[in-house]
Amino acid sequence: MLSGNPDKFAIWFDSVDSWSTDNFRNGCLGYFIAGELIWSLRSTLGVDLHGLSLLRCMNHAVEDKELFNSPPEIAYERLRERAFPSLDSDAEASDFAHVVSAESLSDEGHYLFLVEAGEQAKLIVGFKDDIGSVRQVILKHGEFQEVVRDAIRKFGA
Repeated sequence: MLSGNPDKFAIWFDSVDSWSTDNFRNGCLGYFIAGELIWSLRSTLGVDLHGLSLLRCMNHAVEDKELFNSPPEIAYERLRERAFPSLDSDAEASDFAHVVSAESLSDEGHYLFLVEAGEQAKLIVGFKDDIGSVRQVILKHGEFQEVVRDAIRKFGA
């Protein structure tokens, strides 16, 4: 199943019956970001898609004009440090407000963040702490959420 536009942002998932049980549909899940597929073979699809429905951005704005206007590498590093602070940092809690990675993608080290500003949104993606892997795509405000809702609807069908 595919939801969204792979040239901008889309969610792709497929159940694999031989990996699944009566209780869990396991399979492959990925995000297309500007035509590039980021994926995991270790997805419990129901867990991943349910987790997406619980993201902060699904019910609250994730506006941050300063991060939106920052170069993607700087924004990614700041967001990654907020969400996944090092053990020796003085952070008291993790800030997952902008995190939009499916759980299986995060487990693989693919970190995705959504930052909104006015009528636009920016999806910023990277792999662990590799700044050279960072890229971004500009979306319409609410486009990410529309794709997630469509994927959840298709999964439940």
